[in-house]
Amino acid sequence: MLTIICGEDPVASFNYYSLLKKDYLKKNYEIIDIDASDLANISSWMGESQSLFSQKKVFFTQNVNKKLSRKLNLKINKIVENLIKDKSVEVVTWEEEISARFLKFPKGPTVKEFKPSETIFKLQDSLYPGNLKVFCVNVKSVTESVDENFIFIMLARHLRNLILVKSGEIGGRLQSWQVYKLKNQAAKWDQEKLINFYDSLHRLDVNQKTSSTPYNLSESLDILASYFL
Repeated sequence: MLTIICGEDPVASFNYYSLLKKDYLKKNYEIIDIDASDLANISSWMGESQSLFSQKKVFFTQNVNKKLSRKLNLKINKIVENLIKDKSVEVVTWEEEISARFLKFPKGPTVKEFKPSETIFKLQDSLYPGNLKVFCVNVKSVTESVDENFIFIMLARHLRNLILVKSGEIGGRLQSWQVYKLKNQAAKWDQEKLINFYDSLHRLDVNQKTSSTPYNLSESLDILASYFL
């Protein structure tokens, strides 16, 4: 059997992935971390360790989805399909920053998806010059309920996508409607200013994590935005 942990909230999904490991440990399972490329070896490992008193095992891996294909009948697709059907083996995979609708797994696995709060999307959409007041209102709202690390991740990812769209390098994972929205928002930015904002956000992230600033997250983002919006 296969459990997939995914979603566009990588902080919450990975925290759940980590907690699941602890839960299995409490149940006296042996935790085995493997690379996605080693999934084919699970059956042989299980066969070699089968005995009446052998400890139960659970395999943890990450980003299997990147190796799968909806179009090609790859060997890995068949291996994953067999793992899903096999009730004697337990496999858990964490799929980083991907929503359930973009998964390429065969039918049958258990999927646990972590979706971001709508407030984070409002914050992203308000990120453009001339919209300082709205952005600051959204910052205050999002910092009251969303993890600080996740806010930086989502803002950095959004700025990176804006830069890619502005440069004509559209990300392959983006849907047409997402590209349309990004193009409209990117058109409001000067490219150099956009890149400088992206770099400044990373410096702000470092300052927050090292306690090198007297300001909290909301205040720091307000100050940063005042220079660029």
